[in-house]
Amino acid sequence: MNPSIIAFDSTYCGKMSKYSNIKPITRSMKPLLNQAHGALKSLLEDAQLFQALLEVGQDSLPSELQPHLVGVSFEKNCLLLQLDEAIWATQLRFYEPNLLGIYQEHFPHLELQRVKVNILPKTPDPIKVKKIVEPPSQEAAQEMLALSQNVKSEGLSKALASLSLRAKKNASE
Repeated sequence: MNPSIIAFDSTYCGKMSKYSNIKPITRSMKPLLNQAHGALKSLLEDAQLFQALLEVGQDSLPSELQPHLVGVSFEKNCLLLQLDEAIWATQLRFYEPNLLGIYQEHFPHLELQRVKVNILPKTPDPIKVKKIVEPPSQEAAQEMLALSQNVKSEGLSKALASLSLRAKKNASE
């Protein structure tokens, strides 16, 4: 592999190793993307369109609603607004006629006639599994106590003795 061909934007890579033989070429990705052809160019144009749709929508809403509008798209003649939580959908419905008018004005080629609000599914909280802790047996408690008397470290000795007493207490209950 020829190292002179490798190029990357150093802002994305963090700190370079002093042992790396790859020298960063600080270059923005934008000029490279502007040279895109075919499918990549089509994807870039779609991404720019959807970003523009989102920005127009967010700019048309009050400040408390703006961060909750997370996506805007269209399907046939329907404007699709995506929100992060259902609680904001009710408030957004008051602005639907205004939003539709703004989108019709800025993007007349989309021929939008109605608005549909979608709520993104909430990711479930991870399930916490409770660990069942079994207390040490009587034998283990006696071994810990004996070990605590033979350990040179005072802190470790106290911890073993305390654990031994706790094990004996749990065994008697």
